[in-house]
Amino acid sequence: MVIKNTLQGYGVTLKRLTEDKIELVRVWRNNPKIQQYMEFRKEITPEMQKVWFQRINNDRNLYYIIKVDGKEVGLINCRDIDDKYESGEGGIFIWDDDYLNSDLSFRATCLLYDYLFNVIELRHIYGHVVETNKRALSFNKALGINKRMHIPEGDNRTFEVTKDTFSNCKALKIIKKIYK
Repeated sequence: MVIKNTLQGYGVTLKRLTEDKIELVRVWRNNPKIQQYMEFRKEITPEMQKVWFQRINNDRNLYYIIKVDGKEVGLINCRDIDDKYESGEGGIFIWDDDYLNSDLSFRATCLLYDYLFNVIELRHIYGHVVETNKRALSFNKALGINKRMHIPEGDNRTFEVTKDTFSNCKALKIIKKIYK
């Protein structure tokens, strides 16, 4: 597996999460505007963040800081990469309000998914979305991500995207056209 520390394209840069950035991510995650949409909604302490980073800092968990215009504005990831099932679980959040209603989430996701499907060679990317997060539900639909079988998960719903559904989604075609 070829793990890149920096991905660039579509006017966005993804930088692999490093230990010196985990406090920044913890502050973002603890903010109610982000926390309300996460599976884990309790306050994250610095010690908890360090333990989490030690657990995910490997080739099976790819976490990237989203950078645009030189600013760090969010986090995107694919975790629990499984070679046997050629799958992983994706996630994203945008911290900077200036980019919430822009195409940045699409650009960052298209960049990461291009890498995951074409370099890492995953076949499936799964995700969990809180049912009340209408923005995330619309976002996933635009990326060709389909709701999977209903599995009771509290207020979360499981979604899946394959290389084929992603390659043919409208959002990717638009992003590629705009950001050649």
